[in-house]
Amino acid sequence: MSRFLLIFLFALSLYSCVPLVGVSTVGIVKTSVEIADDPRTLGRIVDDSVIEKKFLFKISQIDEKYLLKINSKSIDGRFVLKGNVDTIEEKIQMTKIAWETSGVRSVENIIKVDDQSSWKDKAKDLIITSQFKVAIFANSNIKSNNFNFTTINKNLYIFGIARDEQERKIVINEAKSVQGVSEVISSIFLKEDLSNNQRIAN
Repeated sequence: MSRFLLIFLFALSLYSCVPLVGVSTVGIVKTSVEIADDPRTLGRIVDDSVIEKKFLFKISQIDEKYLLKINSKSIDGRFVLKGNVDTIEEKIQMTKIAWETSGVRSVENIIKVDDQSSWKDKAKDLIITSQFKVAIFANSNIKSNNFNFTTINKNLYIFGIARDEQERKIVINEAKSVQGVSEVISSIFLKEDLSNNQRIAN
């Protein structure tokens, strides 16, 4: 483990240990919820902290630059990603890693990309994404809230958790039936395969 990573994780651990109750916030920008006001149980807060640290460790193994470029937060297992990356492939990779992190129930990726695609290509991708969104929302056999998806250069990327193999196949078939799609790239986990089956509701 590099010296930079050790320093970063040490600083993170110190920040996590700072007591939040009774600390004056005068003149300080408040960046987190005080424990006294946090509706989560202490156990849930600890679980969320573990999730965040696991994610940080995973992205640091790819490139330590992501520790500075990516901000992440877990609230009751609902994972939010922010920051900036150079390519859409990096954004997709961050989404995949987040979904693969044990304890994560859902992922919201609002990472910004320095995308060089033309406005025409972006418009085509947006149409594909919109068509797929309508399709899975209209399909009663799909729990659409358990999936994230995006289209890049006519390739439709899908991430999420399926309740069973049948639902996974239905989602993929819906994606393949969308007009204009060149390829469907899916990273869909089955609920039964997860180490924590409480990641999604029944």
